[in-house]
Amino acid sequence: MARIKKQGAATVGLYLRVGPAIEIDMIIRDLKQIFFTINGSDYERNMHAIEITGSVDDDPDFIEKAKVIALFAAKSAVVPIYRGHPTTAKEIGAEGVLLTTLDDIGIAREIFGESGIIGLHCGISNEDAAAAFDAEVDFVCFGLGGNKMPAADVLTFWTMLTDLPAVVEGAISNDYCDYYVKAGAGFIDGTHYIWGHEKGVMQGTVNMLHAIDLALTEGTKEKTKQ
Repeated sequence: MARIKKQGAATVGLYLRVGPAIEIDMIIRDLKQIFFTINGSDYERNMHAIEITGSVDDDPDFIEKAKVIALFAAKSAVVPIYRGHPTTAKEIGAEGVLLTTLDDIGIAREIFGESGIIGLHCGISNEDAAAAFDAEVDFVCFGLGGNKMPAADVLTFWTMLTDLPAVVEGAISNDYCDYYVKAGAGFIDGTHYIWGHEKGVMQGTVNMLHAIDLALTEGTKEKTKQ
C-alpha cells in the first residue's frame, strides 16, 4: 500500500477505526483532536489511515455520516478506508476498501481502478495472505477480532514475501508498539487505546506516536550496529 503513505514517510502509521453505529458529532470532535495532534507533531511524516465500518442496517443515516468522516479525513491527510463492499466504499468517498473475501478483489479493482487502495482482512492466515498477494492487493490486515491481539509472528510470512504494508488490528496499547513495529507492521491499530485513554484522545495519540517513533529509532540503531 505504498500509495497510502506520503513520499518519504516512516514505515509505520496509526490505523483508526470508527463505526458501526456512528455518533457523528462525538466522532468529528475526537477526530479533530486526533488529526490536529498528528499533523501538528514531530510525527507528521507518517501517513495514517482511518477505517469506517457499518451499513444502513446499523444506522439509517450511515451513508451520510460516513461521507462526512471520509471527507474530513481526506482533507486532514488521513486516508479513509471502508471495511465492507467496494460499492459502498466508493459511495461514501473512501479512497479504498478493506475486503473480507478474496472474491470481491476483482470488483473492487474495477470500481476503484489502479489508484484505489485495496486490502484484505486475513485473520491470522498465511494462506489468505499469500492469496491476497497473488491477487495484487495493496495491503493486508491481521487480527483476531474484538479486543484480542494477534501474535507478532503473524507478520513473519508477509514481511518475508513483500514490503507492502500490513495492518495489525486489536486492542493495542502504546506498550505493544515496539513489539509490532520490530516485527514489521506497517500500521498499528490505535483505536481502543486512543479513544479509551483516561486523559483524552489527544494524549492517547501522542503516546502511540511516541511509542512508534521510539521503536523505529531503536530498530534503526540495531541495524546500524549490525
